[in-house]
Amino acid sequence: MRKMIKEDKTFIKLRVLESLRFGLVPEYYIDKLTIGFERIEEVTKKILKKCESFLPVGFQVCGEYGCGKSHTLSVMRYIARKEGFITLKAEVDGESISLANPLKLMNVLLLSIQDNGIYSDYPWTSLFLKALLLKNSNFGKLKNFDTIQRYLNVTSALADTNLLEEYSHFVESLFLCSDEVSATDVNKMLANVLRYSGYYDLKLKTPISRKVDERYLDFIETLAGIAILVSAAGYKGLMVTIDEYEVERIKNPSNYKIVQDALRIIGRYLNGNINIPKSPLCIVFAAINQGGEKGDPDITRYISTTHESIFEVSKWADYQKIELLKKLHSLYCETYQLRTEFSLNTGENLTKLIESKLPDNESRQIRSVIKWYLSLMDMKYGPPQKVGDLQNGQ
Repeated sequence: MRKMIKEDKTFIKLRVLESLRFGLVPEYYIDKLTIGFERIEEVTKKILKKCESFLPVGFQVCGEYGCGKSHTLSVMRYIARKEGFITLKAEVDGESISLANPLKLMNVLLLSIQDNGIYSDYPWTSLFLKALLLKNSNFGKLKNFDTIQRYLNVTSALADTNLLEEYSHFVESLFLCSDEVSATDVNKMLANVLRYSGYYDLKLKTPISRKVDERYLDFIETLAGIAILVSAAGYKGLMVTIDEYEVERIKNPSNYKIVQDALRIIGRYLNGNINIPKSPLCIVFAAINQGGEKGDPDITRYISTTHESIFEVSKWADYQKIELLKKLHSLYCETYQLRTEFSLNTGENLTKLIESKLPDNESRQIRSVIKWYLSLMDMKYGPPQKVGDLQNGQ
């Protein structure tokens, strides 16, 4: 029988188990349930340390299909946030969300800032305001980024005239590269509301130009400017992760030359070959191994140009799957106050069964092993009690 517990951590552990029953690893428990976490942490901290010195970094997470690259990116973002970085993420689909469409890609990246635990309806406007208020040693570097400086000026003007709350939606939407507003309409609105306040000729523009010959340079310049913006707002830097890169080759081959052009320009900035100031920026791509080599050849050529900038996610050994099940068993027993030993035989049989059902997708195997094992525990020890009952000892 389960013993009743009243510990403060009970609710957190119950939430973790509920997430795991759906095959999801909640971020706040990701370090405890990631096999090989220490290795990922060591690599990530090394990258971040370089970024803090305003040396932009290109990095690649690679491996076979279904080996856990996306989870590795999640771990890297978790570590980066713990270290004081802002993180942005996107999963490309090779069509609408693609390096060939930097306007849409930037929109997806900028919207993901909410994952950083920033509780604001207008997080980017809040960051501009924070940078203006803090004015630390990195604030002056923003003058080298025309687009970012424009948004700083408008944010300052709206704050001084007590209009920031009323017009943040429009400023934020334009910065997000949203289809909701146009630069022309926003600028007309600003000219109207600020014309009697002493602010003249304040105009905004979309961070990414619609001109083909400018938008790729705009893309990397905007990311570099944002990296300095977040450092001016009190963070250490910016980590950007781009997942599923391999679909760029598969879904729309006719666009792939454009994708390569985008990579080339990003790589030129990372290697110091474009006249854009250095910033605390890290860009991490995840890609499937190609042609028997580590990673994607184009990512390796343009972005992760050294062995130190490639992290290969290996397939799990059998003992690692058992180690994960032991962690799950321990978590389950701690949460429900059970005294029962881990069954190695059950663990081995379960992993072999899942492998036979999903032979070519290790990531799905791991999620299925987690869900099935918790189901077995639930069946053996009865359905989980309500959260309130466990907390109240009823």
